[in-house]
Amino acid sequence: MERSGKPVEPVRPSEMEIIYLYTCPFCSRDVPLLAPTRPSMAQCDACRKSFPIVPVDEKAIRYVRLMLAGGKASVDPEFL
Repeated sequence: MERSGKPVEPVRPSEMEIIYLYTCPFCSRDVPLLAPTRPSMAQCDACRKSFPIVPVDEKAIRYVRLMLAGGKASVDPEFL
């Protein structure tokens, strides 16, 4: 609460990110990555070993963001 005693209005999402989980081939921990669209190396935050990852389709990412209006369309209408 603020000093004025008025409750704070809930904040709607302004953007969204898509996180993919890649399983570490060394320790089996799920490593979260923000929509990797290029082949690269990921580093496990548990065992610290690096491994190559398969990129995701950039068109699919753009489609999901477009369909959800960058996260704005995914707000629960009953909550508003």
